[in-house]
Amino acid sequence: MTNFIRIFILLLAAALTQTGCSDDDSSAQTAAEEQAEKLTGRWKVATVTLDGATQDAYAETVFTLSSLTSGTNMSYIIEENPGQSPWSVSSGGRLFFDAQDPTKYLTREDDVRISYEVTETTLIFEFTYAEPSTTGRITGIVGEWKFVFTKQ
Repeated sequence: MTNFIRIFILLLAAALTQTGCSDDDSSAQTAAEEQAEKLTGRWKVATVTLDGATQDAYAETVFTLSSLTSGTNMSYIIEENPGQSPWSVSSGGRLFFDAQDPTKYLTREDDVRISYEVTETTLIFEFTYAEPSTTGRITGIVGEWKFVFTKQ
């Protein structure tokens, strides 16, 4: 009878061990959350080009990116943004991760789609800015923009 109890206890322990293991890790981050961690921080402009031409007015520009609790969007603050700028909100705004490919695309609050690459030290934003339908916007900012930042 003692062997029967020992075998029963071993089988019960093995069964409990197996049921306690799960491949479903509900604490795993989404792709957007992983990207938000990489993007979060202060990024100083290294170079800016408009249609391939260097834009020196951005030499002192700094972006601060912060992840918001939803994990689907980020806020940004722009320091030293020049008067003529393709950023619709001159002091900051929101960026939303693309639902299909959050590791490559963000959408700005004015629906401008931004292609991006991020490493531990470098961030690149590329987008096309088209003249908005409203009047009064400063000319000279329409075209293909590329912002290269270094992490501070």
